[in-house]
Amino acid sequence: MSESTSILDLPTDPIGGGNITNNISLTATENNIVQPLTPNQIPSSNGLSLDQSTISQIVNGLQQASITGITQLSSRDIPMNTTNISNDPQIQPNYVPSPVNNNDYIKNYQQTGDIIDHYDTNMARQHSIDEMYNEIQTPLLLVVLYFLFQLPFVKKHLYSYFPVLFSKDGNFNINGLLFTSILFGLLFYILNKITQQFAVF
Repeated sequence: MSESTSILDLPTDPIGGGNITNNISLTATENNIVQPLTPNQIPSSNGLSLDQSTISQIVNGLQQASITGITQLSSRDIPMNTTNISNDPQIQPNYVPSPVNNNDYIKNYQQTGDIIDHYDTNMARQHSIDEMYNEIQTPLLLVVLYFLFQLPFVKKHLYSYFPVLFSKDGNFNINGLLFTSILFGLLFYILNKITQQFAVF
């Protein structure tokens, strides 16, 4: 337990209500050093002071450099031909570029009337397909039902479950014809209603 630190030995947080004792505190004081001005010195605010002799040396150095031509640009950096700048129409203040192609963008877009006509033709085509399907649906359903009722399989099952509907030679009697007609019509009605319900979706 000697290797661990006691919780009471740790520094406390003054925000949580504890007191900080024996902590290091830093204080800084600024000492303003005032230098007396000499008559040849110009007061400056940035702390950089130049005396008159230094300023005169700099000015003499610049004058010597301009006399010898050191401060001038070389002739390769100076443009000699300025006609491309003066003849350029894009440097004018209110320059508006001319269009590359003279396209009439308004005529290229579809008009509202064209969109409505296209929609109407699509709806008419869809309506005609729906009408054709509705016209074919009833006869097709009747054909399928008639075919199913004429199959020997259906007659055999009807004979096994309802023998009273048949005569002695195996054909339908009047009760059998009436029963099959009612069954045929009932199945047609149910299938027709189912297809109409699915046509809504």
